[in-house]
Amino acid sequence: MSGELGVAAPTGLEGMMAAVVLEVDGHELTGRDLVAAGVVSGRWQRLESELSEGLGLVAAQSPPTADIGEEVRALRLERRLLSAEDMRAWLHPRALAMRDIRGVAARAVVRRLGGTPQAITAAEVAAALPAEAICTGVVSELGWWLADRLLSAKATAASAAAISLDDTRIQRLTLAEARTAAGATSRESGVDRARRLAWIAALDDAHRPWEAGVAEPRALARRLRERELDWCHFELDELHLASPGAAAEAARQLAEGTDPGEIAAAAGVPIIDRHVVLADAAPPLARALVGAVVGDVAGPWSEGNEHIVARVRERHAPEDADEPLVERARAELLAEAAERLRAGKVRWHDRA
Repeated sequence: MSGELGVAAPTGLEGMMAAVVLEVDGHELTGRDLVAAGVVSGRWQRLESELSEGLGLVAAQSPPTADIGEEVRALRLERRLLSAEDMRAWLHPRALAMRDIRGVAARAVVRRLGGTPQAITAAEVAAALPAEAICTGVVSELGWWLADRLLSAKATAASAAAISLDDTRIQRLTLAEARTAAGATSRESGVDRARRLAWIAALDDAHRPWEAGVAEPRALARRLRERELDWCHFELDELHLASPGAAAEAARQLAEGTDPGEIAAAAGVPIIDRHVVLADAAPPLARALVGAVVGDVAGPWSEGNEHIVARVRERHAPEDADEPLVERARAELLAEAAERLRAGKVRWHDRA
């Protein structure tokens, strides 16, 4: 696409930063804004670090072509890009090519495989950043992050207290952004860069009371009560046996009160100590545990070639002192509140 007076629109990282990515209640947010939001939240620095590692690992040892192909297929399925035409239609507005997608896939593969990365230049990181930021979902993640802060400030009529550009925090953020590959491409003055970061940091500060109000103690306690069944925590003594008959016999003996250790010794298998939250259990186990209490026998059920039976050793309802479940309740409440905030107020362009 061409700009005014026949001047070509910027491409690559410069183009991604200049483009309007989304509109929030009429407020346009560019890629440049999202980079700054990522610096304030710390997500952008992590993205560039992961990208640099992936590039270095690929440079040290290219991953198997078949593994790259599998990763590309997974990305296409996730985004429902089933046909070649679907793929082309998705790539074009994002100024990406299939080689960019294969690069993202290769880096995902090598990060799983591990190894020792080679040194990578800032220019190499900058060239790969648009595809990495888009395909890993970081652009979308940061868009929602900043949108939520804009919308919560408006919904609560919170005045985001201005932060002085001389504030140590803003000076630190300004330096951190300038050191990123994305920040280094910006031609903004230090003052303009600091103003944007101060605006976003102030929005982030104002967002925290909104989050605290949404996930206040009474709401958390109520959500834990609502999830009392789904979030029950079970401690199980499990036996993994080789045949359906052996599992059925083990279940019968457990039901009669035989000690699991005796059954395990006779079968030549270990007792496996499993801790599981009902909502996270695989469907066969979840069905077996619904309504189960201490001492009950669950199963048999199958997982691959194994036939499993278990005895319920402990069952705990969710409690206010259970930090993982409290955090889960908090995440649910915030996600639901964010959906209400966003309804009808966010419009994405084809850049994420």
